[in-house]
Amino acid sequence: MMTEESQGPATMVFIGDPLTGCGMTVGTAGLFPEGPDVQERILTGSADKPELIDELLTVIGDQDESRALLCQKAGLMADEMLENALYAAPRDSSGACLFSKGHPRRLLPMEQIRLRYSYDGARLALEVRDSWGTLTAAQVFSFLAINTATAAPDPERAGRGLFFMWRLLDQFYVNIRPGRETVVGGCLQLRPAPVDATTP
Repeated sequence: MMTEESQGPATMVFIGDPLTGCGMTVGTAGLFPEGPDVQERILTGSADKPELIDELLTVIGDQDESRALLCQKAGLMADEMLENALYAAPRDSSGACLFSKGHPRRLLPMEQIRLRYSYDGARLALEVRDSWGTLTAAQVFSFLAINTATAAPDPERAGRGLFFMWRLLDQFYVNIRPGRETVVGGCLQLRPAPVDATTP
């Protein structure tokens, strides 16, 4: 589903397998489940990222193979979402990046990055919001197309983070308010660990 106006807001919802979906409300509002178990963290800078990811993984736990696998996916998704908010979203009036990826930075006075998550023991909902709104619907589809068409791995290829989110999340959404906010989120379902066919 996609709704878009010329140079206006755009919401893209990518639905995974309906049999294994996360039961999230699909639409331009209510994409993220609300409730008392939702945790929200506001970043002050890039140094907050490792601690927030560790917190998320601790909530999930890794006491068995299924949760360890969910932790791997959740850690990768949170890292990609936060990296995009910290380094890809901030741009000047000409569209050039304001910060170099990998360089520590503090948030600007009027900038906001928020991480929200909810884990009920069976599914994880995860969302990151930035206050830039520089991503466009055309870029999202271009990034997915480029990375789908090219099999060779390239860590510098644009949009790899969004591509991984699209591939790994059971449900994935992007909500853009140009010049105001970009929201990227989705959910991951806890699944039984794959059975090793070589085990007698």
